[in-house]
Amino acid sequence: MEHRTLQYFMHEGPSAFRFELAGDLDDEGAHRLQQDRRAASSVIGDRALIVDMTFVTGAEQEGRTLLARWYAEGAQLVAKSKASRALAEAIVGEPLREAASARRTGADWTWLPFHKGFGAHKIHAALLLAAMVLPVQSHAANLKAETVAAWEDYVQSVNATLQDRARGSFLWAEGDAERIAKVQHGEIVVAPAPGPSPRKVPGGLIHHWIGAALLPNVKLNDILEVTQDYDRYKDFYQPTVIDSKAVARKASDDYFSVLLMNKALFLKTTLDTDYQTTNVRLDAWRFYSVSRTTRVQEIEGYGQPGEHRLPEGEGDGYIWKVFGVGRLEQRDGGVYVEVEAIALSREIPGALRLVIDPIVRRVSRNSMLTSLRQTGEAVRRNSLAHLQSAKSPASAGHTGISAGVPKRNTSAFARVE
Repeated sequence: MEHRTLQYFMHEGPSAFRFELAGDLDDEGAHRLQQDRRAASSVIGDRALIVDMTFVTGAEQEGRTLLARWYAEGAQLVAKSKASRALAEAIVGEPLREAASARRTGADWTWLPFHKGFGAHKIHAALLLAAMVLPVQSHAANLKAETVAAWEDYVQSVNATLQDRARGSFLWAEGDAERIAKVQHGEIVVAPAPGPSPRKVPGGLIHHWIGAALLPNVKLNDILEVTQDYDRYKDFYQPTVIDSKAVARKASDDYFSVLLMNKALFLKTTLDTDYQTTNVRLDAWRFYSVSRTTRVQEIEGYGQPGEHRLPEGEGDGYIWKVFGVGRLEQRDGGVYVEVEAIALSREIPGALRLVIDPIVRRVSRNSMLTSLRQTGEAVRRNSLAHLQSAKSPASAGHTGISAGVPKRNTSAFARVE
C-alpha cells in the first residue's frame, strides 16, 4: 500500500480549535503534530479540541498513543468514513462519542475539508493560511519592490556586523559566557538574532538565526572540503537538498545551484535556487564566507506531469531570498563552526501570528540544528574515508596527504585567495 505523508491544517473557530488530518499518522508526523498542538495551546485556551481524522489512512504506535491521550483528555475525534471510524474506535477502545460541534452546521466546521484536495496530485500551498482562518479569498504572495528594498537594507546591516567581527571578536559564541561554555562542551547552540523574530518588513518577514558548534579533532580545511563540495550537498544535506551542482568559480567567488525541498508550515515547497558565495581567509586559522541566492524559483507540481517553474518573485512566498554567513576558527583542538541563516518570506496575517510564530521559530531552529549536525557528520565521514584510504594496500609506497590539506582539485572544491 502506498505511504501517504501526513498533512494537516489547523482551523480556529469561535468555540473550537480543529486539526484536520490526512495521510498516514506515522511516528514522525505524530511528533510534529504534538509539537504544533503545544505551540498553539495558548491560542486554543478553553475551546474544544476537534481532531478530524476522516482522511487518515493509517496510524503507527506514537500516532495511536497521541490520539488516545487527546481523546482521554476530552478531545473530540471525527471520523466520517467507515475505515476511519474503525481505526478511531480501535485506537480509543470504544465507540466514538458524537460531537455536536463536528456536524456540518455551525461556525466551527472546517471550511476547507481534505476531500477537496486530498487524493489529488497536490494541495495547493497558497491555501494553507486561508485554511486556518475564516473563509477568505486565498491568493499568491508576490514579491514587491519595497520588500526587496527592506531586505537589502537588512543584509547591509548584517554585512557591516560581519566586518566588525572580522576586525575584532570573531565568534558570536564568545559574546556570552554561558553560550561559549555550552559549545565547548559539545552542544550545538542555536538562537534567533537580537531583535524581533521574525522581523516584519513591508510585505514580508525576515527570519535570522545563528548557530554555533565546535567540531573536535579536525582542521579548518577539513571543514572547507565539505562546505565547498557543492556537487555533494545532495549527499550531505538530505532530504532537504534534492540535487546540487557546482557551476563556476571566479577569483574568490563560487557559483552553484541547489534544488531544495522546503518543509515549513505543514507543506512541502520545492525551490530551484542559484547561489553566489564569496570566500575570505583572514589568516591561517580564521575563514568566513558570505552566500546569497541570485535566483529563487518555486516549482509547481514537482515530480508530476506538467511540473513547471514559476517566475522569480511569484508563487506562495515561503522563501523569496536567502543570505548566509559562515565563520570558521581553528583552535582549542578543533574548529568552531558558526552559521547565520537569513531568509525573506511572505508575511503572516496578524490574526494568525500567535499560532504560527512559535511554529516558524521551531522549524527555523530545527533546520539550523540539522544543518550543523549534518555538516559535522559529513566532515567525520570524509576524515574516516581518507584515513581508510591511506591505510589500504593500494596506498602503499605513496606519500599520504596530511589532515587539513585539500585532497582533491575538483570544481566542487574552491581555492580560497
